[in-house]
Amino acid sequence: MVGTVRSSDEEGFTFISRERLPRGMFVCYTDAGKKILCRVKCGEPLNQYPQEFLLDMNIEADEVSGFYGLDPADFKYYSYSAAAIGYFDATLGEFINPRTNPACGQRIEHAGSDILKDISKLEKGERGSAFIGTVLGAEADIVLSVRDMVSQHISVIASTGAGKSYTVGVLVEELLKPYNMAPVLIFDPHGEYSSLNEISNMPEFITSYRPGVKIVKPEHIKIRVGDLLISDFISIMDDGTISDKMKTLFRSAYNNLKNNHKKPFTRNELKQEIEALRDSNNEPTIEGILWRFGKLYAPIFDDFQTIPLAEYFRVGQLTVMDVSGIEETYQQLIASVMLRRLFDAKEGTENNRYNESHIDKFLPYPVFVIIEEAHRFAPHSGEAKSKSILKTILSEGRKFGIGICMVSQRPSKLDADSLSQCMTQITMRIINPGDQQQIAQSIETASRDLISELPSLAKGQAIISGVAINTPTMVRIRKRLTSDIKGRSKDAPMIWQAQRKYEEKHQAPEVRADKEMDIGV
Repeated sequence: MVGTVRSSDEEGFTFISRERLPRGMFVCYTDAGKKILCRVKCGEPLNQYPQEFLLDMNIEADEVSGFYGLDPADFKYYSYSAAAIGYFDATLGEFINPRTNPACGQRIEHAGSDILKDISKLEKGERGSAFIGTVLGAEADIVLSVRDMVSQHISVIASTGAGKSYTVGVLVEELLKPYNMAPVLIFDPHGEYSSLNEISNMPEFITSYRPGVKIVKPEHIKIRVGDLLISDFISIMDDGTISDKMKTLFRSAYNNLKNNHKKPFTRNELKQEIEALRDSNNEPTIEGILWRFGKLYAPIFDDFQTIPLAEYFRVGQLTVMDVSGIEETYQQLIASVMLRRLFDAKEGTENNRYNESHIDKFLPYPVFVIIEEAHRFAPHSGEAKSKSILKTILSEGRKFGIGICMVSQRPSKLDADSLSQCMTQITMRIINPGDQQQIAQSIETASRDLISELPSLAKGQAIISGVAINTPTMVRIRKRLTSDIKGRSKDAPMIWQAQRKYEEKHQAPEVRADKEMDIGV
């Protein structure tokens, strides 16, 4: 027993306890033989010392109260407000709110593992499970439903240094375990996830199955010219001076080529089509298009090489697309082309338009894509080349088996519609008020009292809510199996000292002047 119910209202109920209980902690009471899970919202002392007892800093308030004949124990009780979550219905697979508050005098107990286990939809190690951590302040495991994450998307939101990349690493480890064997791709703008290549050699992952890890470096990422849309070409060529006439002529050349070629075309073929439109009236315009067309000969573009979907999305394989060092506009373009081709392939597979002979357009199984720095690719204000297709996949991709994980440290800069489509949320420490407001508006399942906890969360702590878990919960993220070298902040003083020692060790001897050769004036 932890306390006794004092009163109740439409917001919940209050109970009295002598224990110090943190906000978000789970307690329970018994009603008609069923244990009702409740969450502590906030607490305050039931009785307060008179102000005069606190004025002398050298005397304990308990001593003063004893001197006046008051019992110090009377000031050790706390009044807590709490809200009932409900009892777990195994048939429905969810908590059912009793719609009544406990009666005055009802005993409140600590929530034990027998009821906390119902927070998770699956058991640890079960097929389709993802063991992410434990209930904060308890030892009960928190296990997410991979099926719900993949079919209805997930977001991981945290301030810098709160453990965002670490948590994504934990999630990827679970997806690659033998009881999932997911095809996972990480779109990595900073090159943070290369340490996950350890997975393929770790005994925790190896049974009769062995996961694969493919790290794709920037120099090996190519965009096939034939995969670009008219809008892609114009955005690449437009430096702010391209005229409407240039755009109109280019569209004509592009459409002529598309209508006459079933296979992807090359740059030279498109260039020839532009040349074919030349006449005495538009020669300067054609020259202007061809001059700007030179941008398509950058190393990232290719006539034949493309993003090989079937190679990147294999069952039981993690693919890390390291796009670090590539300028942001090209990162958006790569993401746009990759997601667009993925969506077309999955849509075609679902509608039986493709078969196994179309190896690069046949993905008959669900896939999972993690987008780091998601606010770059679906910004709240402004446009990005990848924003439209990303929003399409978030709203329609679940039908075709494309799961998206959006990872960001600035939710206020992330498109609100895109964030609201992520039906499971892992939210870590958020300090910025604007970011907190965006989270509150986007996460319908998390209560206001939990949102208020975001600034005080320690590193590695998170609020998990949404469809992959039965009720919003404060969680301590489990320890990663793989190392997290690149995700950590650099120890600047240590690096400076090491650099200084290196320079001193390899410094050339100082050349001193020969005093005998010193000639005074």
